[in-house]
Order: sequence, then C-alpha cells, then structure tokens
Amino acid sequence: WLIMDWKELFGSDSEEEENEERTEIPGLTLVRQALDHTQQMAMTNAIIEKKYFFGEVNQAMCFGELPSYLSWLSQWVIDECPDMFNTDILNREPLFDQAILNLYKKGEGICSHVDLLRFEDGILIVSLLSSCVMTLKEIATGTIIDILLNPGDILSLSGESRYQWEHGIKEQLFDTIDDQLIERGTRISVTLRKLKPGSTEIAATSTSSRY
Repeated sequence: WLIMDWKELFGSDSEEEENEERTEIPGLTLVRQALDHTQQMAMTNAIIEKKYFFGEVNQAMCFGELPSYLSWLSQWVIDECPDMFNTDILNREPLFDQAILNLYKKGEGICSHVDLLRFEDGILIVSLLSSCVMTLKEIATGTIIDILLNPGDILSLSGESRYQWEHGIKEQLFDTIDDQLIERGTRISVTLRKLKPGSTEIAATSTSSRY
C-alpha cells in the first residue's frame, strides 16, 4: 500500500509556486490500498453477517469495546502508520471506542460536515466495496478539494483537517476526478472515533445526517 499525506496529495510549498491551485490540509493522511482484498472481504462479510442494514436502515453504531473485525485497526495504525496521528492520540486508551458504519446505495451521499465535537481528535475512515469522491471544504475560505477514495483505502483526519475542514460526498451516480469518470456502486464506510469523557451514546439513524 501507499501512504500519502497532505503534501503528497496537494503539493509542497515549492510545488505550490508552480500550481497555485494546490492546497495544504495538515492532519490529513490517505493510505491507498491499506487493506488487501482478503481483509476487505473479511470486514465486509462480518458487517453483512451482523445484519446491521435492513429495510430503510443504512447506519449502525458500536460503542465501547469494538468487535474484533474492527478493533484490530487500532493496532494496525500503531504498528504500520503511526504518522497518521500525533503522540497524544496514539497513546490514548483505547485509541477508538466508537464506530459508525454507513451503507451508501448507488448515487447516495452525505452532506458536508465536521464530525461532532463530542468525539475527540483523530478520526479514521475505511472505504469498502465501491469508489467515490469525497469533497473537503475549508470552513474559513470555502476552498474545495476532492479526494478519490477506492475500496481498501483508509483516510485519517486530525488537527486542522478534523476541525477546520468539512467533508462530504455528493449525491450523484458518477464522479469525475483527474479526467476519470467513475461509476458508483454500493459502498460501505467504517468511521472509527473516540468519545470524549462524559459524552453520551447517540442512536443510529437512517436519515442523511450521518455525523
């Protein structure tokens, strides 16, 4: 797999002189093909076997000790990609104690948002089954950056990218990025977070507000 931080995704300072459209998002790291096909299928099958999604329900949440098919990602971050997060985040116990699983049918998206402040800094997003483009929007300036997420990719948000940028997915059947036309299929996303002390659990919902 390939680790890409904001400098590699959007260009370093020197590269910005050549292309002023490039924008930095400190705290954002994208790991391409972080999960191989076997790992993706194991996680997807585990989610399907739990029967989280039925009828109009397109979201499920886990709190506290996470199931084994998700909990191993904490050790994976520590062992394989510790540069995703700063030392304070990496040393907290547990690294994650909340997961939100979203099912996106073809063409569905999620409105642009910043994850709720009841969650601590340091968020991990896993993409499964289908590709899509995630749009990031800087709150202060309105600057927009698109990132392609492929099955098996893992994205982390912390610091500036977590608090000063919104992220969302447009509702559309096709995405266009870097002259590529990408048809969407059914997609599952897994987001891992940590509740702040004293925060209460929030109920799962089938609406489009999936924060």
